[in-house]
Amino acid sequence: MRCLRLLPLLLLCAVGAFAQTTGGIVGRVTDASGAALPGVTVEARSASLQGVRSATTTVDGAYRFALLPPGDYEVRYTLDGFAPEARHGVHVSLGKDMPLDATLRPAAVSEQLTVTAEAPIVDTNSTALGANLDTRAIETLPTERNYASIVQVVPGVASDANTGNPDQSTITVYGSSGAENSFVVDGVNTTGMEYGFQGKELNFEFIREVEMKTGGYEAEYGRSTGGIVNVITKSGGNELSGDVFGYYDNDSAQSNAKPTVSLSGTQEAFTKKDFGVDVGGFLLRDRLWFFAAYDRVNDAKDLSVDNPLDENHRLLVNSGSRRNLGSAKLTYNLGASQSLVATFLQDPRVDTGAISDASHTLVGDPSTYLGRQDFGGRDFAVRYDGSFSSRWIFSAQAARHQEENSVGPATAAGEGVQFRDIENNGYQTGGFGLIQQKSFRRDHFAGSLMRVAGAHEIKGGVEYEIGRADVTKEMSGGQQVEIYPNSAHPELPIYRHFYWTTPDATVANAPLSRLNASPEHKVTTAYLQDRWSVSDRFVVSAGLRWDRQQIIDSGGVQQINLDKDFAPRLGFIFDPSGNHTARVYGSYGRYYEELPMDLVIRSFSYERQPRIINYSPTSTAPDPAAEADFKTGSTILGGSTEPSDPNLENQYLNEYLLGYEREVMPNLSVGVKGIYRDYGQVIEDFLCDPNEGTYCIGNPGQGIMSSVYLLDFEHTHAAPKAKRTFKGVQLDATKRFSNHWQAIASYLYSKLEGNFDGEYAPFTNIGADPNISAAYDYYDFFTNGSDLGTVTNRGPLSNDRRHQLKVSGTYQTPWKLDLGASAYWSSGLPFTRYGYSDAYGRYEFFLTDRGGEGRMPSNYEADLHAGYPIAVRGVTVNLLLDVFNVLNAQRAVLLDERWSLHEENNGSATPTNADYGKPVLRTPPTRARFGIRVTF
Repeated sequence: MRCLRLLPLLLLCAVGAFAQTTGGIVGRVTDASGAALPGVTVEARSASLQGVRSATTTVDGAYRFALLPPGDYEVRYTLDGFAPEARHGVHVSLGKDMPLDATLRPAAVSEQLTVTAEAPIVDTNSTALGANLDTRAIETLPTERNYASIVQVVPGVASDANTGNPDQSTITVYGSSGAENSFVVDGVNTTGMEYGFQGKELNFEFIREVEMKTGGYEAEYGRSTGGIVNVITKSGGNELSGDVFGYYDNDSAQSNAKPTVSLSGTQEAFTKKDFGVDVGGFLLRDRLWFFAAYDRVNDAKDLSVDNPLDENHRLLVNSGSRRNLGSAKLTYNLGASQSLVATFLQDPRVDTGAISDASHTLVGDPSTYLGRQDFGGRDFAVRYDGSFSSRWIFSAQAARHQEENSVGPATAAGEGVQFRDIENNGYQTGGFGLIQQKSFRRDHFAGSLMRVAGAHEIKGGVEYEIGRADVTKEMSGGQQVEIYPNSAHPELPIYRHFYWTTPDATVANAPLSRLNASPEHKVTTAYLQDRWSVSDRFVVSAGLRWDRQQIIDSGGVQQINLDKDFAPRLGFIFDPSGNHTARVYGSYGRYYEELPMDLVIRSFSYERQPRIINYSPTSTAPDPAAEADFKTGSTILGGSTEPSDPNLENQYLNEYLLGYEREVMPNLSVGVKGIYRDYGQVIEDFLCDPNEGTYCIGNPGQGIMSSVYLLDFEHTHAAPKAKRTFKGVQLDATKRFSNHWQAIASYLYSKLEGNFDGEYAPFTNIGADPNISAAYDYYDFFTNGSDLGTVTNRGPLSNDRRHQLKVSGTYQTPWKLDLGASAYWSSGLPFTRYGYSDAYGRYEFFLTDRGGEGRMPSNYEADLHAGYPIAVRGVTVNLLLDVFNVLNAQRAVLLDERWSLHEENNGSATPTNADYGKPVLRTPPTRARFGIRVTF
């Protein structure tokens, strides 16, 4: 027992985003006259809880249960001289304290009173925006199998407009891009380490509850300028239970797809088989619980893509994916409101056949896209939670997150040099192109302590995180060669050679090499917050969070030290009803970014990338005649490391919220809120030494980044300050499950304007490059490329949707048939004319202002779910059907915005890209998914 008492101290030095994995119940007990009753014994019981929790009311009648696993509880109140009272159906949600007051009556006039609790649906303890989705919602709403899909029903959540890689099409929150969120599973920071996307894949059967925070969160939450997705997995119990499940998708149950212009292919045929098992129970009743689950997912696809060499015949390719998802948990009850939880998660994935991602397209010969790609990894965590009285609560955790992203060719021909014919939409021949092996590991440790002192709830914590990367990159055959037409001498095509070279290379002598990187990223955090109940109706919250980020290069040298990230949080909640059924609330928060490893790898790994121009398909020697024809000289991009501004400030946004919410009937609330978000600071890189090809890291518009070079490599121009402003007004309604149904509905009117999209810019078509995008590399990229006196990169940003309406809900019929539905309508995205840039071989010029071509089409769709349970010999067989996109609208989500395929044609009066204005992404066709779940 002495060791167990020391356990909190042993773990005190022990998660990056140290999110809550439990909830609580708080309340006050009075007599019939309203006078406080001290000394009342309060007990909480639940199938989710090991044993029974007890508390005694204080002199003012108050009590608290902290660290309760989410679930349904029974709460009992007893006091000599008073009739006992019991409350059933008390639902505790993840990350929330449920208010539960009670009134006891004299024993002489009343027997035990048992009632079903009607808990307030309005959270009068917090300014946070978002929603909690429990097992019922997760299993009965029609969503894809990945847990991140369920949060799309939450108000304020949408998707990035990304056609380059479906795995990077992730959630956006109130204007923030999809690479700005934090993903936490069982307290483990599982955010993708390289780009900041979702870093761990889990299915429904693993999960107990999902909490989506979209704004207004306290100082204990950070490292996100978007939203926080907090997930807890299942934990076993005092009864053995589990599921055997299977799901089946096939193109035979899908409508015909309308054509699109897509470099990643249009899905023609597919078969997806998803099957697994989960089981939970106890090894020692009320003492040691276990849960384990496994899910195998096999996915085969046939894709078609436009053939630039023959417009009458599309290219046909196939690909396959294999996932082995797993989850395991042990929960040990140490006694006296103390628990120890060990968690394991895995999501290894192997893709074979046609590889399509941000660096590989399907436009070309088979040798250029046939390969193998490995993703995913394993996570481990140990967490301690302890409540030493109703006033002291301690938590600590140690965790490790691992992931990889490796890709290479599958054929011998794929080992050769890859050639890209720019005149024919980048048609590829020869080798596979980019080959890489990338592995990441994040170790994180944290502890928090909360003290309840009268009307104050004070919480503080410390965190430490260290991320490591081990990266190798090279081009098949050593280089990638782009072929350009030569208008000056048509008989001499121009070749531009791209590859990695050695740190000491010169333009005249740049040998073929590879990138080897092993940088580190350290984060230290401390926070303190106070929730002060000024009165029964008025609560003030205040907090301060401090983060320090240290970037260590591959040589062990500290390159960046961001140690001034002070993030204040202020908020208030006023309950005009006095009974937890309404709130007027407001908050201010500053949220800092945690720099993804992409910047750490590329900027501090001695990355040097030549762009050599000549008339030869093989030689890497520059040719002055070819450079003259191309009107661009050969160069080497990147230095040994990218120097950073010594006064560099970290990227952050400011958020202001003001709202009103009211319970209009039991379990149903409506609300209105205003949201304002804007960038206060941004980190980007830019060309700072054109002679050496060196890029630097700074804050746009200040310090060493006060000005940026033009593409002539001689003149500079004042760097525009990065701007992204979100203004929104939201109406929403939430119906908690009761009387057989639940629902979430919202309408959001908003404007997202500025000159900088954020961590992911969809228009570049190369995937994410957070903090080192091309946006500030040259001033020309803020213009149309010819009239440098007119800034065109401004206006509605890429993810600006003025109107978003959505509704989701479930209903259980008297004969136990579960029905679910989700529907949405949103106005179209801005339509902008983009021009080709020879500098990077991408679309970087804004030939019109953002949105200058109007708007893309509006979108709408609906999904349906049905599940019917059949009891068979002690087990329940659930027959499942999901029908997605039942309207089969196949509306154009994105149009081809590429005005020209060559820089010299950017000024043409008519588009020289024959696909300009055609759909590149549509809402999918109607599709049915069949499933079965056998529960025991």
